[in-house]
Amino acid sequence: MRFVSPLLKHAVYPALYHAGLLGRIPPPGGYAVVNYHGVIPEDYSGSDNFLDGNLAHPEIFRKQLQFLKAHYRVIHPEMFRAYIEQGEPLPPRAVLVTCDDGLLNTLTDMLPILQTEDVTCLFFATAASCKNDPSMLWYEELYHSMLTKPLNGLAAQLPPDPGAQSSPTESFQGQWWNIVKRASQLDATTRADWMDRVRAQSTSTQITMPISPQIASCEKRWRLLQLPELKQLSQAGMTIGAHTRTHPILSLCSDEEARREIQESKLEIERALERPVWAFAYPFGNPATMGEREFRLAREAGFSCAFLNVEHSAAESGDPFAIPRTHVTANMTLPEFAAHLSGFHARLQRAGGN
Repeated sequence: MRFVSPLLKHAVYPALYHAGLLGRIPPPGGYAVVNYHGVIPEDYSGSDNFLDGNLAHPEIFRKQLQFLKAHYRVIHPEMFRAYIEQGEPLPPRAVLVTCDDGLLNTLTDMLPILQTEDVTCLFFATAASCKNDPSMLWYEELYHSMLTKPLNGLAAQLPPDPGAQSSPTESFQGQWWNIVKRASQLDATTRADWMDRVRAQSTSTQITMPISPQIASCEKRWRLLQLPELKQLSQAGMTIGAHTRTHPILSLCSDEEARREIQESKLEIERALERPVWAFAYPFGNPATMGEREFRLAREAGFSCAFLNVEHSAAESGDPFAIPRTHVTANMTLPEFAAHLSGFHARLQRAGGN
């Protein structure tokens, strides 16, 4: 649950934070993992809180890193790998910093802050970053395309919604998520072909246009890393993990397609960087988008561990393929950040039956 009541956000957590209590509570299991999806580039002027809400503001990101350094032991990803693979003990109050998706701003805007604060991050990229073609996350491009022009007949080309059907009164975001679920049932090639048709309709241009208008509006916000940039991030001392080939909802993929998305992302990134890829992050990473099948496939693909994007009780079982993370949002205050990392927020959820 990402919603935090106003009372907790603006009263309880700040009081505990300023009293110094949240900085002293040991995290569940002895360590914590914090997850980002990039930062808002300085030259970005967008205002879509729905999509941009996953990105941190640069100065808030810096303050969060400084809080971690003051109250936790920020560990190198390779130290976490040794803990997972060899049972090497972690220091008390260890925290691992991770980041999903591989957006260009992770290199241009996020890396300089990490370097200044002397923090190493485990970045999860899709196989799209093993190429030299400009691209963006397909479901974000779909969101913009649907804002530009209704899908009309293109939606009928998709499989039916595996859950409840959308209704005309559903919010735009709900309708978009319904289409994301339906498109995730396609194999990657078929989905890419369908997205070509969506792109052509929404832009009224030829499918062969070099990049989408969304990328052109602010590359650092929307574009994914390309191979030279992924190598640059790796050469800067950051660790690279896999985040599937094309970022579908894995739970809606066929067995064969889910296996391909997980296994081939590892192989493609390893070939591109010429180094082992030992960590995996599930796209979207919540219980509605992955489960036991995906845990098994990640293990069979040869990963050492895999990460969720929620503070999930599965961590208490010690499953290395269901490691929970604190998902940082744009509106997360520093006291709220501290409450999540300490596990205090999750304890309140369990006490409340959530």
